[in-house]
Parts: sequence; C-alpha cells; structure tokens
Amino acid sequence: MRNSSLILLLLIAGVVSCGNGKGFTIEGTGSGDGYAVLSYHTPDGKSVSDTASIKDGAYIFKGQVPEPLEASIHINTSNPDSDGSIFFFLENASLKVSEGKVTGGPNNDFMRALDASSDKVNPQSEDPQKEFKRLVSECIAAHPDVESAAFMFNIINGDLPFEEFEAGYNLFTERVKKSYLAQPLVSEYESRKVVRPGLEAPLFELKTAAGEAISLESLRGKYLLVDFWASWCGPCRRSMPGLKEIYAKYHDKGFEILGVSIDSDADAWKKAMSEDGTPWLHVLDEPAAGNRGSKVATMYGVRFIPCFFLLDKEGRIIGKMDHDELESWLESEL
Repeated sequence: MRNSSLILLLLIAGVVSCGNGKGFTIEGTGSGDGYAVLSYHTPDGKSVSDTASIKDGAYIFKGQVPEPLEASIHINTSNPDSDGSIFFFLENASLKVSEGKVTGGPNNDFMRALDASSDKVNPQSEDPQKEFKRLVSECIAAHPDVESAAFMFNIINGDLPFEEFEAGYNLFTERVKKSYLAQPLVSEYESRKVVRPGLEAPLFELKTAAGEAISLESLRGKYLLVDFWASWCGPCRRSMPGLKEIYAKYHDKGFEILGVSIDSDADAWKKAMSEDGTPWLHVLDEPAAGNRGSKVATMYGVRFIPCFFLLDKEGRIIGKMDHDELESWLESEL
C-alpha cells in the first residue's frame, strides 16, 4: 500500500512538473538606460506585451510560452543609436540578446546558423542568388526538427516547382509540421497541392460589382484565365493593356478571363476597373478565416500578384502562366 501511494505521489509530481514546464529567460545587453518592450502573439490570437527597465545597458525578461513564437523587442534608451526593434523566435530557453542578434534555444541558434550560411555566398560568383539559395537550403535541410527552419523554408523556397517544394516539405518531422510556426508552410503546401496542372481547379463563387454571384463552375466550356490582381498593384495595372489585346484576339475563339480582385476597398476596385476599361468578368475576393488574406487567393496559394491560372474547358488547371506563355499557348491551341 505504501509503495502504491509513493508511486501515485511520484506520478502526480511528474504531471505537475510537466505542466509547469521550463520557461524562458531573455538577457539583453546594450548601452544607455531606458526600457525594453517584448511583444508577441500566442497561437490562440492573444497579443502579449511586457516591459522591462534597462539599467547600465542590461535588461531581463522571464516568462513562458506554449511553443516557439515570432516575437520582437523594442529598445528605447537615452542612447538613440542603440534604439530599434529586434525580431526573433521566443522559446522556452535561456536567450541572450547582443548587437541586435538573439542566441540560445534551437530556433534562434538555427537562425544564427542560417546567417553564417548566407555569409558564405561569394558576391563575385556567377550566380550569387543561386548560391545563396543552395547554401541556406542545405542549412534548412540539416534542421528538420526545428520550427523556425520550416518557417524560413516557406519564405525562401515558396516559389519552387511543386515537386521540389514537396520534397523539402517532407523533410520536416511531423512534430514540426504541427507547430504554430510551421502553419504558413503547411497552408502553402495544402493549397499548392490542389492547384497542380491536370487537377480540377478548386471551385468558388464570388460576387461582381453589381452583386451578381458568379461560380467558377458556371464558366466551363471555355478556356478560362483566372487573374488574381488588385487596384493598388502597379504590375497588375500595367498588365491590363496586354491582357486586353489577348482578350480581343482570342475571346471569340473560346477564351474568357475572370478577374479576382483581392482588394479590401470595394470602391478602389470599382474605380480601377473603370479606369482600365477591362471588358471581362470581375469578382471581388472575400476575407479569409481570421481576416488574414483573401479566401480564394489563399485557396489557390497565391503569393504574389498578378498571378494567372489558365484552365481548360472542363475546369482543369493547365498551369500558371505569364503573358508571353499565355499568348504562346493560345496561339498554338486556338
């Protein structure tokens, strides 16, 4: 009986210990007196802010987070040269801040390794950008169980062809894929997975400026270009004259365009359509869940605009194309 009680007490102690977990300590150094503000958002959407005094250039924060998160520290001191914001990954570890860099914990140490990799790029090489991507990709691949590696992979390699993107995505552990920092990568993968050439384009229904609902399915029977754009996007607006020429040349041969605006200002959207004089169908995207981005653009994995998807008569995706590719394809097929 005594042994059973002892085991029970040990189990309870273990649960309490696991529940408390290990928190974070941030020790910063700089110059001047003043204050530092730590800010971050939790996975459930809460905004957290904490302030610490800076004395003789030193400050300290303590706390606990449920998992690694994006965070920033804003410095305000009597020495304006040392003021500014530091962006880093907040995790339950002992973190050190010096000269605008954060070390400590797997996520911040990965970022320092990424810095070291990028520093190896030879600016005199034949293709410095290609060398940069190779070096940082190798660094990311060497850290498959670090959340910030998944976060950075999505930022740096989001424009890779899907097969290469998928191979990189599959390197990460399941634990990392379930993390908060990896959610943009997971969302990108899930959206790109469903807009590969040959697949049926994800269906949607949006409204025109007149309030008429237009579904993607209703436009089958023609080759359809889905053009994601916005009134405030300079390249989008500059692309309109060229699109108008293509539309005039191929519309009667079975070609249609559906403009999907990601504008948040409906009046600006309507004004742009009037100024550009575009004769094709236009609809306005809706806010995505949590009011982050646009619903259909997110569904299609749109990272930059303008972005063009060409669909066949049955609503299958032919591919993403630029103007030259589009006109070349239409010229050969229509």
